[in-house]
Amino acid sequence: MNFALYTAIDLRRILADRSGLFFSIVLPVLFYLLFGAMQNYSDMPLNDGNVGAYVMIGMATYGGVIAACATVGNVVVEQTTGWGRQIALTPLSTGSMLMSKAIIILVRAAMPVAAVNIAGIFTVADMPLGEWISAALISVVVSLPFGFYGMIFGLLFRSDSAVSISSTGLVILAFLGNAFSPLPEFLLGFARFTPMYGPSTLARYPLSEGIQSISDGSGMVTDPLWYSIANVLAWTLIFAGLCALLGQRQKGRP
Repeated sequence: MNFALYTAIDLRRILADRSGLFFSIVLPVLFYLLFGAMQNYSDMPLNDGNVGAYVMIGMATYGGVIAACATVGNVVVEQTTGWGRQIALTPLSTGSMLMSKAIIILVRAAMPVAAVNIAGIFTVADMPLGEWISAALISVVVSLPFGFYGMIFGLLFRSDSAVSISSTGLVILAFLGNAFSPLPEFLLGFARFTPMYGPSTLARYPLSEGIQSISDGSGMVTDPLWYSIANVLAWTLIFAGLCALLGQRQKGRP
């Protein structure tokens, strides 16, 4: 089995998961409509765009993260049920397999990102085309580290429940990371250290230039770009490190 064939089979298998696709695509669109397009504040201006676009980017990033998490979580579970043993018999190298997984994750993450952005086009979201494209691309890329997050739950639970548990955790992290609705300013200090703060803030940066909406005071504060970059890098290392530790623990079992 070569790299292209393995990637094609894996992609076909992932796309056959209709319930998973529905959850990762439709839910972020509904969240955007609920927290963005249907709200009176969505038409309020924000730099070169409006608040509706700000909310849209956050929901698109959340959708990409959910898709990345579910993709790798499913892979870990399937490897424990025999698929991994069959692949081990092929001449595929570890590097080729990892590259294939990265492609699958990015493709899967791009689907909800595209769906939310299309919903934004047909509703109230507004910002310059260059910023729109940049935000969408960043939303996909920052989803990739959450493949490690999904892998953690797959290694811990090694069952179909791993994906649902990890996805539920992401909903909570999205609220805590100021990705959904504005937090009070005193909670934003905590939010900056949570996993979803960095991806959502970095994806919004082309539009927001670091502006964070809050529910009290002036209604917004401005964070420097390095806050979100440091957050994404730190949590990528944490998730990857936990995966390595759990993988070693699994190998060490009799």
